Amino acid sequence: MGKRIDRKWRFPAGAAVVLAALFLILPLHRQEAEYTVIQAVIAELPDYQKEIESRGYQVSVLPKLTQAPDHRGWMRYYEASAGPVLILTAQDGGMYCFYHGFDQYISERTSPQRMMLFPATQYGEKEYKTVLKTVRLQLCKRKIKQAPLLENTAREDSKGRYDVSVRMEITAEALESGDARSVYGGGFFETNYCSNNFEECRWWGGIDPASANRYSDNTIKQEYSAAQLLGYYKQGLALQDWLTELYHARHGKPTDIK
Repeated sequence: MGKRIDRKWRFPAGAAVVLAALFLILPLHRQEAEYTVIQAVIAELPDYQKEIESRGYQVSVLPKLTQAPDHRGWMRYYEASAGPVLILTAQDGGMYCFYHGFDQYISERTSPQRMMLFPATQYGEKEYKTVLKTVRLQLCKRKIKQAPLLENTAREDSKGRYDVSVRMEITAEALESGDARSVYGGGFFETNYCSNNFEECRWWGGIDPASANRYSDNTIKQEYSAAQLLGYYKQGLALQDWLTELYHARHGKPTDIK
């Protein structure tokens, strides 16, 4: 009887092992494939450049960095010892960066705006000035050496649910002199979002992470809606697919996993 029970469960148990292995292998294969595609495009850039530029993007390559860069957006590559990185710059100046597939989107916009100076006058009165307000946005995967998620299926209580970090810096300069001005609403803001919707967000650091998360989310959403952030992410994925198509047109499609 015991032997028959053992034979009865042997195949299902083996099938479970195979399925578990596939769940591990397929994401790794996809990650490796997307890394291979991006690095091949970088290595053969002259063969792709005209096609990319015909879509309205300027194309450039950030080499592997050996010293800390001035640009905040490039620090992640320096700290992770990652590179080279393919950069497609849109006509509005937004930069889509690719390493293990789509990695991050960076933009910067400057415009005159009336803002309240900090601190208030010596008499406690609020003082407003028209300044040059600059908003710098960085939307990046939290795990630099993994492919971006097409759909986030992680549990709501897990860190994997919040797979994208959004960082925003707001600074101000005097119109005439260009000197930095301290203003209310300026500073650096960061939290993590679920890439499915950019509504679900969570922060873990600090004394009161829930309050810090709400403050950063509210400030970020005053400048960029969830729909805008999702749009940048989806566009990055679409460009990743397009680059993959260009690569396969030159090198052929990979054989299916057996």
